[in-house]
Amino acid sequence: MQSNVEKRLRREFESAGKRQGWWDAGGILVACSGGGDSMALLSLARTAFKGRIVAAHLEHGLRGESSVADAKFVEEYCRTHGIVCHVRHRNVAADRMKGESCETAGRKIRYEFFEEIRRVENLPFVATAHNAEDAAETLAHHFFRGTGVAGLSGITDLRGHIVRPLLRCGRDELRTFLREQGIPWREDETNALNHYTRNKIRNELMPWVRSNINGAADRALLGLADECSGLSGRIESEAAVFLRLVVRNHPFALAAWDAPVARRLSDIQLPAVLRLQASLLGLPVLDRKRTLELCGLVRRGTRARFQWAGNVEVCCDKALLGWVTRDMLESPPAERAVLSDAEPVSVRWGPWILKARLVRRVGADHRGPGVWRGLMIARDNCGILSISDANSLMRQNKTGFHVKIPWWGARLTPFISWESKNSFAGWLPGARKEVRGDGDYVIIVNVCAQPAEYL
Repeated sequence: MQSNVEKRLRREFESAGKRQGWWDAGGILVACSGGGDSMALLSLARTAFKGRIVAAHLEHGLRGESSVADAKFVEEYCRTHGIVCHVRHRNVAADRMKGESCETAGRKIRYEFFEEIRRVENLPFVATAHNAEDAAETLAHHFFRGTGVAGLSGITDLRGHIVRPLLRCGRDELRTFLREQGIPWREDETNALNHYTRNKIRNELMPWVRSNINGAADRALLGLADECSGLSGRIESEAAVFLRLVVRNHPFALAAWDAPVARRLSDIQLPAVLRLQASLLGLPVLDRKRTLELCGLVRRGTRARFQWAGNVEVCCDKALLGWVTRDMLESPPAERAVLSDAEPVSVRWGPWILKARLVRRVGADHRGPGVWRGLMIARDNCGILSISDANSLMRQNKTGFHVKIPWWGARLTPFISWESKNSFAGWLPGARKEVRGDGDYVIIVNVCAQPAEYL
């Protein structure tokens, strides 16, 4: 006979499945840490869900033998109950990006793993075991750390392929259910330590609030989260539209924006579009303080560099913003090659491959593949082709070309020059394609992108 707790949890589990759209799905991936919440989720899925159940466990390598024991516990439980289980061991502390916390890195690596297994197993959803207290604690954490409407939305019950069936279930009732069913679970011993802000909120702040301010504080916070979630959803929808307006193509930036257009966005729109861009690039979310700092740099329109995470920076300029990796700001060494009408040349320079040929001007076919195509006039049928960056020319204001290159793009923009006994010519990609000047020959240059991590 089912207890009242079991009846309520099963009712909520089914209600969440229908509300979130996975109840009639053919299968689901259950993220299982071995803790009380995830073991309750796995048990409910095993006994109440009609589709295929697959479990996934990521061992973060942060708690030594205890962490390894958790992984073995999950494997053994799944083996006993005939559940396919994927376990992966990682060293999150070693794999995190520079400046990234273990908590942030662990979350990112964990969800990347879940998504990988979801695809491998061809499952439509990933279920995580966040409960009502998790949602309230997350909202409190965001509020006191500093956040906007998006942060006040807390933990959403459905986001892409991620579903959270237990978001309206309490931590205590989940453990009561486990005890009634005789289902074991593992306690993460670090949850009792108040070294982390999240643990202090869970173990000290929220109990004090419930005792001294509002016994139903969790319910009040979740109500606020529901309202903010609706508003946040509308802001995010608008952000997708505004992102299409500001995005510009740049040959080697991770992403580029039209700065004047970005500056016209409101104080609500600009942070939302920045968050969306970060999400598309796989970058961690900035806290409110750093988001406002970046918004200020964008609005000032002056030359500035802002480190987002690891080696990714946002470079601000009056005309163009660029998300770049630090190596994009370094110039490749200059290259030289002998060019004659007997043989075309191919030269690798940084992220580019430059293909050049010298042909008779009359009847020359100027077409060719590449990011940029350019022409230069020559009087001789042999000379030296040189490739260097445009940075020094820009600093000296000696380009002689009407080309707008952001300061952060100059070091990877090639300046191509030709020198022979009787002639000299120079070309900056994007400057011109017309054939001008006196000479019997034309140099046809095609600048192509080579495979590289920032292309």
